[in-house]
Amino acid sequence: MNDESITISFAGAGDASNLTVLKQHVWIETYATEGIRNEFSEYLLNNFTIDNEITALNNVRRKTLIASKNNHLIGCAVVVFDAECPVQGSNSSAEISVLYVLERFTGIGAGKKLLSHAIRLMQEEGYGNAWLTVYHKNTRAIGFYRHFGFTDAGKTYFSMQENQYENRIMTYLI
Repeated sequence: MNDESITISFAGAGDASNLTVLKQHVWIETYATEGIRNEFSEYLLNNFTIDNEITALNNVRRKTLIASKNNHLIGCAVVVFDAECPVQGSNSSAEISVLYVLERFTGIGAGKKLLSHAIRLMQEEGYGNAWLTVYHKNTRAIGFYRHFGFTDAGKTYFSMQENQYENRIMTYLI
């Protein structure tokens, strides 16, 4: 497989169901490395819903890009233009809040295409910096972003119920 057959486009309301399922699947595969427990299930079922996806798709300060292969959704990236970076001095930055690719389609260029399109979109909107957070145990994703040119800028925590999970903040000069 190669990236020539992967297309990138903007998501529309008709993509909400597929995006919801994709995000649920990739999220659980990424974060539930030791299995599923209540906090994961509750977070997933409360946050990755069709209604939330439709709301996000209608938000003009967010853009969702989708990667497709043979008219099947295989990945997505979400750019948020009004998110404040937790790192001091990151003015004029936009966040890549999601970059998910189904596991069986990793390594064929879908993530790279999504990230390149997201960066280009930020540049077109006048942003000079990009930032994202990545789970500190997701070494493959950290390596991917470093290879692309992102640098580690610190840490933040993702809270779920009473637990906190360390995430790395990574930045990119556009």
